[in-house]
Amino acid sequence: MWSISEAKTFHRCQRQWFYKNILGSATAKDVLRQRAYRLSKLESISAWRGNIVDDTISSFVIPALRNGHPPSLEATKRHALERFERQLAFGRTHSLFGKPSPAQAGPDFAAFHAMEYEGSLSANELDCAKEEVLCALTNLYRMDEIKTRMRAAEYLVPQRALMFRHTDHTVRAVPDLIAFYRDQPPLIFDWKVHVFGLQEAWLQLAVYALALLRATPHKDFPAALQNVRETDVRLVEIQLLKNEVREYFLDDDDIERAESYMAESILEISMVTRGLKHPELSAEDFLVTQYPEVCTRCNFRSLCWKEN
Repeated sequence: MWSISEAKTFHRCQRQWFYKNILGSATAKDVLRQRAYRLSKLESISAWRGNIVDDTISSFVIPALRNGHPPSLEATKRHALERFERQLAFGRTHSLFGKPSPAQAGPDFAAFHAMEYEGSLSANELDCAKEEVLCALTNLYRMDEIKTRMRAAEYLVPQRALMFRHTDHTVRAVPDLIAFYRDQPPLIFDWKVHVFGLQEAWLQLAVYALALLRATPHKDFPAALQNVRETDVRLVEIQLLKNEVREYFLDDDDIERAESYMAESILEISMVTRGLKHPELSAEDFLVTQYPEVCTRCNFRSLCWKEN
C-alpha cells in the first residue's frame, strides 16, 4: 500500500516508516508489534487540533449540509470543543498501552507525543490549539465562495478511501471532500490547518485526481464520472488558518509528474524491502534520518533508541 503520507515518511526516515508500516500491527499477539502500533497513534498537539477540525467538518458539517440543514457556526464550534475536551481528557488519563484500545475508545481516543515522552502537556500549546480550532472553523464559515460551491453540489462525499493499482502496487488516497455536480466536473477540497501554510499541496491533490478516476468507483458515485478526464477534475486547497483558497488546474505534464513521483517512490521503497515482509525484515534494514529534529518528534523513539 502506497500513499503520499507514507512516501513522505519513508523519505524523512526509513526506519520510522518500518515501525509504522511493517512492524506495527493492531491484531498481532506479539507484544513488540502491538507496541509499535500503539506508538503510531501518538500525535503532536498541532496535528491533533488539525484532526479535530477535519473530523468536525467531515462528521458534523458535511452530513448536515447533505441533509439540507447546514449547522450554524456556533453549533459547529460547540461540537468541535466538545470533541476537543473529550479527547483531551482521554489522552491525559489513559495509558497508551492499557485499555481501552484505540479501536475500543472510538471517537474519544487521543494519544499525545508529549504525554508519552515528557509526561505532560503544555497549557499554552493547548490554549493556542483551542483558539486555532475556533479560528479555522470561523474562517471556513466566512468563505462565501467555498460555501456556495459546497451547497451547489449534487452530492458530497467526505473522507472516502480511493484505491487503484500503479506499477503493481496499490495506491491509497483519502480526499477530505469530493463534490459531484450535475453539469460540472468533480471538485476535490483539501483542508489545511497550518500556522504558516507555505507549502503548496498540488502533488497531493494531483494524486487525489488520479485516484478519483482510476479507482473502482464506489456504488454511490455518479455514472458520468467515467467521461471525466483527469485534467478536468477541479482541485481546491483551503488554508483555514491563513484564510486563503488556492485553486489548482492540472495539465498533462502535471499528471506525468505525479505518475513519475509515485513510480519513483514505489521503486525506492521496493528496493529496500525487496518484497519481504515481517518477520523477514528488521529495523536494521532501514536507514535512520540525518536530522536530529526528526528523531525528537518521532513516535518510535522508545523503540529505535533502545535498539541503538
